[in-house]
Amino acid sequence: MDPRNPGHFFACAGLLELAGLGEAEDRVGRFVVDDGRPREARFELEADEGELRGRLRALRECEPEFEEHENATVRPARLRLAGYGELGLDWWLDEFREKAVSLKCWAGQVTTGNLFGELLPLVDAEVNWGELFYRPSLTKAKFGVDPRSAWNALDLGFSPNEHGRDAATFAAVEALAAIGLQTFRPDVRSRRGVGYSLWLTGLSATLARAAFREPWDGLRARRYAFEIDKRGQSYKYFTFARVEN
Repeated sequence: MDPRNPGHFFACAGLLELAGLGEAEDRVGRFVVDDGRPREARFELEADEGELRGRLRALRECEPEFEEHENATVRPARLRLAGYGELGLDWWLDEFREKAVSLKCWAGQVTTGNLFGELLPLVDAEVNWGELFYRPSLTKAKFGVDPRSAWNALDLGFSPNEHGRDAATFAAVEALAAIGLQTFRPDVRSRRGVGYSLWLTGLSATLARAAFREPWDGLRARRYAFEIDKRGQSYKYFTFARVEN
């Protein structure tokens, strides 16, 4: 994974949550970094490989359900993974489930139904683990968490949306980050300097949810911060992060 890609970080958090779904105990995970390679790191997860692939298949094959909301574009989602449990997702809404927060990057007529409906079937559960975050698909659907998929019409020379063209999107990153953001919720009171930390010691999901926001004294960690920037007139995206320590 690329530690400066916030989509990669939240996708790792999603894998951690997915691995422990329905289990009596949290799974343990940690990041391994090399100071000489600032754009390369590894996420190590204590889980059975076959079991984890089974969960990815169940994620790919599930049929999302959506709760009623006065704004159809932000309806909360429920993912029922056959044999493993279910996930309720509403991280794009405030605590009262009324208004969207800064984490919501999609706009226009794009709905949560469009996003989950298009992205989940594109998750490749059989890919080599080292390629999971690097296998692109052509689709218009994206939550906006992966800066590699954020095009700007001025830089690109044309707008894929206006021409009805799909763009390269990393479906596994987008889908898994959508899971990770539910419990690994960053502080977005400001869209500038949104932080996350890679923990370098094995932690359960429960402890990791606290460590990523505010590592405690004695915990080995690497801090990063990104922006939630605009793409075009209404869409937003997570930028690549800068190293904070």
